[in-house]
Amino acid sequence: MEKKINKLEQSKVEIIVSVEKEKWSKAQKDAFDKLASNVEIKGFRKGKAPAEMVKAKVDQGQVFDRAINALLQDTYRQVIAEENLRPFARPVVDVTKLSDLELELKFTLVLAPEVTLGEYKGLHAEKKEAVVTDHEIEHALEHLVKDNASLVVKEDVAKLGDTVVMDFEGFVDGKAFEGGKAENYALELGSGQFIPGFEDQLVGAKAGEDKEVNVTFPTEYTPELAGKAATFKVKVHEVKEKKVPELNEDLIKDLNLPNVKTLDDLKAHEKAKLQNQKENDVKREYYEALVKQIRDGAKIDLAKEIIDGEVEAMEENMRKQIEQQGLTLDKYLHITGQTMEQVHETMRKEAEDNVRSVLVLEKIAEVEKISVEDDEIEFELAKIADQYKMPIDEVKKVLKDSMDRFRADVRSRRIQEFIVNNND
Repeated sequence: MEKKINKLEQSKVEIIVSVEKEKWSKAQKDAFDKLASNVEIKGFRKGKAPAEMVKAKVDQGQVFDRAINALLQDTYRQVIAEENLRPFARPVVDVTKLSDLELELKFTLVLAPEVTLGEYKGLHAEKKEAVVTDHEIEHALEHLVKDNASLVVKEDVAKLGDTVVMDFEGFVDGKAFEGGKAENYALELGSGQFIPGFEDQLVGAKAGEDKEVNVTFPTEYTPELAGKAATFKVKVHEVKEKKVPELNEDLIKDLNLPNVKTLDDLKAHEKAKLQNQKENDVKREYYEALVKQIRDGAKIDLAKEIIDGEVEAMEENMRKQIEQQGLTLDKYLHITGQTMEQVHETMRKEAEDNVRSVLVLEKIAEVEKISVEDDEIEFELAKIADQYKMPIDEVKKVLKDSMDRFRADVRSRRIQEFIVNNND
């Protein structure tokens, strides 16, 4: 394989590859044979017509496309392996020469950017004190009690805060629509899970009652239903009210928390949990402040394509999360009061910060020779085994398919420890 390499700005490189004639010829033949096998010529069985007649029916452009696609991935892998390159974004591929005798490809790669570290030792960042107040403990106890509430069937009418168990089916213009039907659905009135107005119309409903609920879908809803009037036929099976337990010895016993027998024990338990959370938050904020200083003090020539790739991934993830919540992107933007341009601007800033942080941390690990040896991994696995009272071989079996990720996490902790230990 003949290659010509041109270095470009912002850690980009252009590699022009001439594919071997034999390999290109074989790829074309394989592509032609595949396409020819589907050609039908009157008077001949499929695959049995004379080659010249078949050739006239096969589009040479399709042959080239199929042959190029067959070669592309292996050619790219070979190039980056032979040149020991570390791409940091998807390559741009162009066909620069193309004939039945010749194929030349141009790969434009964005490589890991060069990083010039500034100061990364002896820095100072504010470390807050982790303090838990009595008010926070009381608030935690209130949440604990509410979380242990039970639903009890009641004979009275439903009110806000009650849960209605029901069957329902929705109709638009007299026709049932997809996704508008459910059986034995438990809905807490006032939770805002359903279309505005739906839950309010079930206030006052009784078990065994048939209700008709009329609503209008919001304009930010899915396109096929947005802004349309709908009627839901509802059959109420049960009405349940939330029974919040008293904070007493019975509840404490039911919680079955280790070493918690009295109210004072429970307060101490919640305080310790809050203290641990706050201390972790303080450590995280302190570490992030140090990383920001290191990141801001480093010189990195960051290609636009790297940030574009990060933003694309962030946007895709955001869209999936929005859909999982039953919202559309338009509705989400309406609720949050943002435009897509503002979302992209925020994402670009976050993406650039994230990439720069990763790059400076990797550079520090390289300079300081921070690595993770096999005996360290074995030690970390032993700690997990001890924590979960499992044989270490069982832990290894569970983590078998994610050991690379596990090793990377351990290495990240080593880098973090180095930064924390070498700064104030």
